[in-house]
Amino acid sequence: MDFKIGDKVLFKNENLKGEVIKINSNYKLTVLSSDGFELNVAIKDLVKIEKGTDKATSYGEYTYTKDVDRRTSKSQKRQKSQTVLKVDLHIELLTSNYHYLDNFEIVQMQLNECHKKIQQAINSNISKLIIVHGIGTGVLKSEVHKLLRNYKLRFYLSKDAGATEVMI
Repeated sequence: MDFKIGDKVLFKNENLKGEVIKINSNYKLTVLSSDGFELNVAIKDLVKIEKGTDKATSYGEYTYTKDVDRRTSKSQKRQKSQTVLKVDLHIELLTSNYHYLDNFEIVQMQLNECHKKIQQAINSNISKLIIVHGIGTGVLKSEVHKLLRNYKLRFYLSKDAGATEVMI
């Protein structure tokens, strides 16, 4: 490609523009970059900007550029993290008049809520279910684990053992 002094150029491997200020040889040019530096560059690393072609849209909508912002992978990660359902089985969150219930009735209400949330997770695109059963004496935790074994689901306790994480 023939370059002349004053030609506008793009760097192939960098996100830079510049102007040819000196022709050193048939293979090397001195370019004043858009950020003000004089660079000795091989001709093979430059592209001449023709008039009217200095916009990315001049080459079509689907051109590949090296420094494109990769937001699609981040949004996919966000979508994946949004497929987590958390259910808190503390009785005070499920009903306001739990003071009049005995322990068996309380556990049954909590297990019914847990059963509903497991069904919801299985029937949707939820990949992880976090069941907060609390630490306590472990009665609710053991009943929740029995329920999960009946569904043949993989699960493990959280660090503080107050919740169970289930892979759907």
